[in-house]
Amino acid sequence: MMMSESLNRFSNNGSTDNLNGTEDKHKTYALPLTIFSLTLCGLGLLGNGIVIWFLYLKIKKNPFTIYILNLALADFTFLFGLFVWMMYTFCYLNGLRTSAIKESYLAFIIGLLYNFGFNASVYLLMIIALERCLAALYPFWYQCQRPRNLSTFICIAFWLLSMLVTGLENIICANVAHYHDPSSENCTYVYFFTSALYLTVVPIMIFSSVTLVFTIQTTLIRWHHAKLYIVIVISVTVFLISVVPARILGLLLYFNVLQTKDFLVAFFFATSLCSAFNCSANPYIYMAVGTCGKQKMEEASIIHVLEKVFQEVTVNQNMA
Repeated sequence: MMMSESLNRFSNNGSTDNLNGTEDKHKTYALPLTIFSLTLCGLGLLGNGIVIWFLYLKIKKNPFTIYILNLALADFTFLFGLFVWMMYTFCYLNGLRTSAIKESYLAFIIGLLYNFGFNASVYLLMIIALERCLAALYPFWYQCQRPRNLSTFICIAFWLLSMLVTGLENIICANVAHYHDPSSENCTYVYFFTSALYLTVVPIMIFSSVTLVFTIQTTLIRWHHAKLYIVIVISVTVFLISVVPARILGLLLYFNVLQTKDFLVAFFFATSLCSAFNCSANPYIYMAVGTCGKQKMEEASIIHVLEKVFQEVTVNQNMA
């Protein structure tokens, strides 16, 4: 929620009020951060685009690659929305002006797009970690009793959940002033609902990652087959480091613990950069882990690397 809220505050307050009144002060850091954000989004779009291309067209699908494909689509959606908004911000800071009405509509549409992608990305990363944890703890259930189309159904469910959460955040709390009014019960309920979801997601991610690390350390898993576990642990760690602090900061901002108006523009860039880094990192994590090890020279092609990282691991393969 705080991401779309930050974008709206930057549009309504940061652009029309703060940047008009103290434009030079904001421009000293807003313009370089905008350029850096565009670069980061570009790298993320490229990486996720490559992953989508190979997983959809080149690599045989399995339950895990379905999750990764949907995660890449969610990250791509977020990064595309943020890229468009940062491009607009770049033009604005260099003298291109539009009416407040057009700016408000643009902020609302882009907020819907990238908030939708970000929410879906968080939920999908959580279920990826959780299911791989269950596969490590109950390998025979995973291989023999797991429903065949479970991955597809879960992905659809989380896309729908993301749609619901995004609708609540951007429609019920569309009015910025109303959202920041402490007496706004509807928006407060929405905020508590979405915060409760994240309070559920984060412990699941931590538990799943710790379980996978423990499995790697205590079970005789060959490095070749441990790559999948390592990818998940690194991806979850990047999320916890880059996104969770921004969510806590947003909570302090919502309850007026932090009240400086100038801080809102900086907060927008902080949350955007942290989230962009999180959504851009995964493809490069896959490649880095996939090319490590003794066989890296033989696995130089992207398709070979992705196949090795995302291959299904059986019980017999797990045990050396």
